[in-house]
Amino acid sequence: MKSIFLWIENYLNKARRVFVAVVTLSFLLFVTFAILGGIAGSFTADDEIDTKDKILYLELSGVVVDQPQSGPPDPVTAILAGDSQPNVYAIRDVLKVLDAVANDTNLKAVYLDVDNLSMGGQVFSLAIADAVKNIVDNDIRVIAYTDGLVTSDYLVASQATELYLNTNSYNGIMPSGFSRKREYMQEFYNNVKIDYEIFTAGDFKSGPEPYTRNSMSENDKIAWNAFANPLWNTYKQKMEAGRTLEPGTIQSYGDNFDILAKDEKGDMPRVALNLGLVDGLMKHEEIRDYMIAEFGSEDKDKDKWPEGVSYGEYLSTLDSSFDDEAKDIIAIINVEGVIMTGQESQGTAGSDSIVDKINKAKNDKNVKALILRVNSGGGDVYASELILNALDDFKSTDRKVYTSMGNVAASGGVWVTTNSTEIWAEENTLTGSIGVYSIVPTLGRALDWAGINVDGVSSTKMGEWDPSEPMPDYMKDLFQSNVDGIYENFVSVVANNRDMEYEEVLKIAGGRIWAGNKALELGLVDKLGTLNDVIAHVAESNELDSYKVKYYKRDLEPWEIFFEISKNANIKLPFSNTRQLVLKELNAFDQLIDQDGKFTPISYCSECEFTDKNN
Repeated sequence: MKSIFLWIENYLNKARRVFVAVVTLSFLLFVTFAILGGIAGSFTADDEIDTKDKILYLELSGVVVDQPQSGPPDPVTAILAGDSQPNVYAIRDVLKVLDAVANDTNLKAVYLDVDNLSMGGQVFSLAIADAVKNIVDNDIRVIAYTDGLVTSDYLVASQATELYLNTNSYNGIMPSGFSRKREYMQEFYNNVKIDYEIFTAGDFKSGPEPYTRNSMSENDKIAWNAFANPLWNTYKQKMEAGRTLEPGTIQSYGDNFDILAKDEKGDMPRVALNLGLVDGLMKHEEIRDYMIAEFGSEDKDKDKWPEGVSYGEYLSTLDSSFDDEAKDIIAIINVEGVIMTGQESQGTAGSDSIVDKINKAKNDKNVKALILRVNSGGGDVYASELILNALDDFKSTDRKVYTSMGNVAASGGVWVTTNSTEIWAEENTLTGSIGVYSIVPTLGRALDWAGINVDGVSSTKMGEWDPSEPMPDYMKDLFQSNVDGIYENFVSVVANNRDMEYEEVLKIAGGRIWAGNKALELGLVDKLGTLNDVIAHVAESNELDSYKVKYYKRDLEPWEIFFEISKNANIKLPFSNTRQLVLKELNAFDQLIDQDGKFTPISYCSECEFTDKNN
């Protein structure tokens, strides 16, 4: 028997060596061709792009974020995702292009298609919509075309001069507003005999509710309606103003779409046209013909769209908004995604990466101030503390830290801002959720049902309990005291930083979420404004006449450099179509387990993960 296992081990070792060799060789070949392709491209690229009498084709497909991450999170993820990773656009670049277009007299018009663009959140959606409106207000024609739009997409497209819908669209225009739906699984877990011990601090901390309830709590409804309803009113007003609709049109459509659809025999594009949500219905070929008729075509080719430039080409023509030659630096460090220990990746704010960037800024004497740009619903308490400690270390050098909140800065996303000199939010930023919870699964009942008995000995009372057994009272007391202690510290830190009384903060904490404008009233933030507003304020406050802005990024690993090169050189990686499914499952599983295999309290605003029907 032993010899069999030895044979298997030797076989696996040989197979592993062969696999590594093949992968390494493949990577080297890809890198070689990528470099050669990049070099070749550098000799053929135009130094400048002429935009005179051309159309700007804003056909954005992907996701808008604060700061694109430097490379994929790890080799396995990169291999599985391959070339199917979505395009990622920095919000500052999108707005930079739109702001420039508003003053560009060379362009004939803008063609807008946002069908496959995820706006990244309510703050970004509103900013992009306002930027499109500014273009139209400056008498530059914006023609939007769509196969079908939902809430945030329609908000943007509704600001165009003209909006046309595919005649054959199935859903048409669906501005369905904001929804908060979760699966409540208390009964399910009871049926499968899995128990979850829940420890919370904060009456409105609804993150654990799917484990403890079969329906949405009244507190959760109150908190969400207080945030979502004013935001929805803002969306409706902007949509109706952009389309010159009567007030109440959008709400009426959302409430009566089924009746309207029945009247038109299910023809949703026709319904949208009747209500004035769009200007006309066109097939793909017809919108092309329309553009040709309006703006002409190269070489009189009837199938050739009017000459134009892409988003990427136009962006490449724009100079930096700041003085790149200046010595003084305003450092910007992003906290984007779920806050966790380890390295950052897309959707994850890894504390190790963020701390490293803060230290680099601290050690650069040209950095005069630091802006923490937060777009996070929170995460691990320990990881948040590591970031906070690094910021304290930066401040010890007599330089200031400012916070700029994006779409979401809640729970742990608030925690990391508490030592900031000033905290800025946008009017519709989702913030607050000052609360803590911990979830511990136990399998005692399931094992009893299966006929499995857990028994053994322990040298201390501390080591007696195992998650395969029901949790005893003394362990429940331990977890609850731990969560209560963290919550008390959380409230105290906010109170001390905000120059507020503990009881004053306690009244507005409890896990309750707030819009940015309400947070200002409550004293949780200092001012309202965009990131650019914060940058301008920091420059003025620190008397920086000439300065540049530096976005700190994580240093790339060698394998990540390869993937970046291959992506930029448009090299398609030959991996199976099943990679996305596997990647999704791995990411989902990774969110359920602590990296160190420990039970840790979570300061995370899972209740902030609302849906605006954007996908």
